[in-house]
Amino acid sequence: MSNRYVIDAGYVKQRQYNPSTGMYSLDVVQISKVQANQRAGRAGRTRPGKCYRLYPSKVYQDDFLDVTVPEIQRSSLAGSVLYLKSLDLSDINVLKFDFLDPPSFESLEDALKQLYLIDAIDENGSITSVGRTMAELPLEPSLSRTLIEANEYNCLAQALTVAAMLSAETTLLLSRSNRTEKKRKHTPRDLPDGSGLGDHIQLLQIYERWDETDYDVDWCRDNDLQVRGMKFVKDVRKQLSQIMQKISKGSLDVRANQSRKGRQQDYRNLRKALCVGFANQLAERMIHHNGYRTIGFKPQLVQVHPSSVLRTDEEGMLPNYVVYHELISTSRPYMRNVCAVEMLWVTPILKKLEKLDINKLSGGVSHIGEGTEETLAEAPKKEVDVAGLSNDRESKIQAARERFLARKANK
Repeated sequence: MSNRYVIDAGYVKQRQYNPSTGMYSLDVVQISKVQANQRAGRAGRTRPGKCYRLYPSKVYQDDFLDVTVPEIQRSSLAGSVLYLKSLDLSDINVLKFDFLDPPSFESLEDALKQLYLIDAIDENGSITSVGRTMAELPLEPSLSRTLIEANEYNCLAQALTVAAMLSAETTLLLSRSNRTEKKRKHTPRDLPDGSGLGDHIQLLQIYERWDETDYDVDWCRDNDLQVRGMKFVKDVRKQLSQIMQKISKGSLDVRANQSRKGRQQDYRNLRKALCVGFANQLAERMIHHNGYRTIGFKPQLVQVHPSSVLRTDEEGMLPNYVVYHELISTSRPYMRNVCAVEMLWVTPILKKLEKLDINKLSGGVSHIGEGTEETLAEAPKKEVDVAGLSNDRESKIQAARERFLARKANK
């Protein structure tokens, strides 16, 4: 019986979120001692084996963390904070909440700002009616908000398609080098260009074109699209349609509106919905060149990714405002999946930024007059129906538990 071997280089690719920049990055980091022991255990799982570690034991002892950094400390917390807000417990202060694995203060601030900008909570930190609907959907808050807004503008079918296309973990288009190699063998058909409005519209048009071919995988190959990725997108869109069916105002069919005038209106409504849903992911073009500055408390200079189909005007200038799906950092910060939006839609978001107060957003405090804060624990002189508060609290916890189990069942 042959042995089994594991070669452990001591590194892993780990996705991490930086709340100060709003940027996800895929970093190569050292593994933890727990991960190292797990890798060693794989060598003898089915039969005798050995694990060869390509690092000194001193590195294992001195440099490796004892356990892996919890995911809550390296992810966006918008969804978790929204769930806390949906519990309707007035004494919960998000910034002081006793998490099992406490995330950074900056991550919690980032989540509160995001929820405020997309109307999930009001300026006092209370959950809104829109926020309650978002909390019931097993989706990321920005995506939930986009779909809810699209439903109001009767372009939910198109928004579902875009959301599904964005869910693909890797780009659906082959890299330029692979595309050049493919062109030597055949000339692919021209893919849609997003009507010059940006990548979100192009993703919509690509999927609609694939739908017209009755989801022919050969069409994907002919156009240098990843077949496996497109199939995954199709499954995701089906799941999203089932989730949104309960609140949908119209048809969720891929080709819900076929007239040219209707499509152009859908594109405009879709871009407006994206602006509302991703209000924390907007950027404004610089005056004299095509560089952008992100809109927020810690703005940074970014560029549109070279692969974008966003079109320039007659003077060679890109749109004044754009919404982006993600920031990636390679040689410089780039916005990937970019779409043009209008200043009229951005202005209300800028006004909200001006009056944002992070302490109010965190909740758990009753404001009694200017500069005065008082909690139940700090007001012993007032007559408080403790039994009534306790019963009310228990009922709210039970209701929240039922909502959570319902969301889990729908996933």
